[in-house]
Amino acid sequence: MFKNIIVNLPSNIGDSILTLSALDKVHSNYPQANLTLICSRQTEEFFLRHPYVNKTLLFDKRWPARQKLEFSLALRGKYDLIVDFKNSLLPLFTGGKHTPFFRKFPEGLHAKDKYLYLIRNIAKLNATTTAEFKLTEDEKEKWKSLKIPQSIFIACASNAIQKRYPYNLLKKLILKLTEHFPVAVLGQEKDKEFYKDIPGIKGVNDFVGKTKIHEVFYLLKNYARLLICVDSSIMHIASYIDVPIVAMFGQTSAHKYGPWSDKYIVVKREDLDCAPCDMPHCQFNHECMEIDSQLVLDAMDELMQK
Repeated sequence: MFKNIIVNLPSNIGDSILTLSALDKVHSNYPQANLTLICSRQTEEFFLRHPYVNKTLLFDKRWPARQKLEFSLALRGKYDLIVDFKNSLLPLFTGGKHTPFFRKFPEGLHAKDKYLYLIRNIAKLNATTTAEFKLTEDEKEKWKSLKIPQSIFIACASNAIQKRYPYNLLKKLILKLTEHFPVAVLGQEKDKEFYKDIPGIKGVNDFVGKTKIHEVFYLLKNYARLLICVDSSIMHIASYIDVPIVAMFGQTSAHKYGPWSDKYIVVKREDLDCAPCDMPHCQFNHECMEIDSQLVLDAMDELMQK
């Protein structure tokens, strides 16, 4: 029915990863359609590796109004369907069928399921495929040459300080883990300050600042026995490719933003009335993320026995 489809993605990488299941469903319903994605600078490199995507267009929310208008008008008449995950005014300029402007979601939907709900009338068939992000042969060879063992992956940093697992508890956890398992630590270049000396612990593979987001996808898919993490884009990638997950939650709601792998356990403080608060600032010094490392180990053991 639709030959040319354009999808307006969220600007940040975490929210964009949450759209992957919806993109699978769009592709499964219209496998012959040309698919264009509108990306931000933060997301474009990742989605250039998406196997269903024919083209990406860069949109920068910092552009002046005139440039935004010119960008929108240039799309007019080129697409039969616009899937607007940002709920912008873009469909007014493009024409064609589009997702609704006025949106009311069922109470309590997971963030990932909101994107699926948004396309329920456009893509009615269930997804039959899952995207596998493309690496070049040189990139694959780089990782294969390291002979990475099946490992417990760690992703406990976050851009939001209120989501991080405290360093002292994390180090205690990793010292216990390395007694029995190979461990691999993931993070951005700026997370090196958070992890401090943890990557140097014997038995730890240090990938902090050494991966692009599509390489994180590859590493988790091929080498992760389990992921221990906080609320982050890495957690959403692991959920999408069905890696077992132990996730630590405090400030944010695990019901709305938690993992969705077939096997996962959310570990959180049960003795605090203030969490989840979804507030950017905390008067209690982020006490909700001070989760006993033994609880995390117990959750991991339980998950690995399932």
